[in-house]
Amino acid sequence: MKSVRYRHIFSLALVGLMVLSCGNEINFPDKNTLIKMAEKESMIPVRPSGPNQPFWNIHAKRFIHVPSFDFAVIDGADSYRFTAIASDSQKYQFTAKNPRSDLSPIWQQLPVGFVSLEVEALSGSKIIGPAGTRKFYRAAVFKSGYHEPVLPYKESAIGALKYLFDLDHYQNWLTTGKPDTSYDLYCYPTKIIGAVIKSMVLYSKYSPENAERALQIAEQAAHYLISVSEPAGAPLEYFPPTYVGTERTADQYKDQFMLIYPARVAVIYLDLYDRTQNKIYFEAAKHIADTYLKLQLPEGTWRLKLRSDGTAVNENYTMPMDMITLYEHLYKKYGITTYQASQERAFQWILENPVKTWNWEGQFEDVEPSQGYKNLSKHLACSFAIHLFEHMDQYPKYLDLAQEIVRFAEDQFVVWERPMPQEKWPTEQWITPCVLEQYHYYVPIDASAAKLIAVFQKAYEASGDILYLAKACELANTMTVAQDKETGRYPTYWEYNERLQKAGWINCATRDAQAMLDLADFLD
Repeated sequence: MKSVRYRHIFSLALVGLMVLSCGNEINFPDKNTLIKMAEKESMIPVRPSGPNQPFWNIHAKRFIHVPSFDFAVIDGADSYRFTAIASDSQKYQFTAKNPRSDLSPIWQQLPVGFVSLEVEALSGSKIIGPAGTRKFYRAAVFKSGYHEPVLPYKESAIGALKYLFDLDHYQNWLTTGKPDTSYDLYCYPTKIIGAVIKSMVLYSKYSPENAERALQIAEQAAHYLISVSEPAGAPLEYFPPTYVGTERTADQYKDQFMLIYPARVAVIYLDLYDRTQNKIYFEAAKHIADTYLKLQLPEGTWRLKLRSDGTAVNENYTMPMDMITLYEHLYKKYGITTYQASQERAFQWILENPVKTWNWEGQFEDVEPSQGYKNLSKHLACSFAIHLFEHMDQYPKYLDLAQEIVRFAEDQFVVWERPMPQEKWPTEQWITPCVLEQYHYYVPIDASAAKLIAVFQKAYEASGDILYLAKACELANTMTVAQDKETGRYPTYWEYNERLQKAGWINCATRDAQAMLDLADFLD
């Protein structure tokens, strides 16, 4: 074993690399050991069904972790024969007492590729009927050593923030104090203007020469967003708008407010307050928190979407991690206890609902809300896992739950290599490893990779399992590979085609920079 000072440019293929980080020795096993660890982990099912646990994977198309399926129990059957025809055209078989048994007897033998599975009910050796069929993609398990980083993580992130700072529509805030709508994504003002504020507050910490102008941009954007928020006395008072204008889906959803976004921007206001000490931003954040108190449902959460008159757009509930984050911010940083009861009710709602149903619904402003596991995503699930990891002193009993969420996120959304072919998307052009966004948009998005970098890092910090840190670093390495070498831009779409050059979503690039900086700081 060799002892070195870690500089976050390394290859996990190096045998027995020992790292000193935060005063603790971190040992990376050799590549073959990491592969064996990942293969062993892939044999742990993700939330198998039970008496009170429905099958969450009815719309899932691919798996890294060994799955089980909702096949029928046949009267008179004493066993069930599972037959899988894999991508190598070979037949893999086993028998089990239960048609819903997982595929562990054959899982590690199945090569990467599509699998056609048939389950037959048996009485003795006689087939008495079909129990079910399923076609799915056997996805690749983590192997490590995919890329060397092009830049140190911190340098990469600062370069990406400078790219944002230099954009014309960012500089426009200095001269007009209004959004430059030539960048059409300002049709989602809370999300996008919030990203302008957050990215410039972040950049001001790392660029002394541009700090003053970066903060001016952030303040101009914040003042504008506050000015267009709902007036005092309105049913949604102080909430900034989710949609404006007619671009993209803004016209379709006009007069609707998606309740995850005001809480996110309130936390951003507090970050700006910390940098400037201007109480306008603190009060704006607190006003938003107060409105959430009035709107919280008896169940403990909020409707996902409300109209400006306060009526619900649909029956979907918000997964309230953003409200929890805001409330905790106000308590931990400023000692405000007003929201603690509301925070606890929201936390309990998560435990009683998505944790039990495993319906981690994708909640995006440009996608219609869904039901019944049709559009799962890992974003809010990982936010909850990060919350649990960061509070292990308070929630030690939830370590297993948090790790299960991480397995789910990887299982359904991380592509280490050889993506599943899709009719709609040129998967052979994807930059891998990568992370997919949601079932309804099953493509590699940079912010999805950033979320997995963050949750893998927190999982390592909480558990000490080195495999998590290896996975975080592999995705961070790929972030530097996808990054534009000339401009520093983090591309939204990780594809080697024209989509790589699109202007992209600045909120995603901001998340990327934050995740890369956090990982760099941890490793340093």
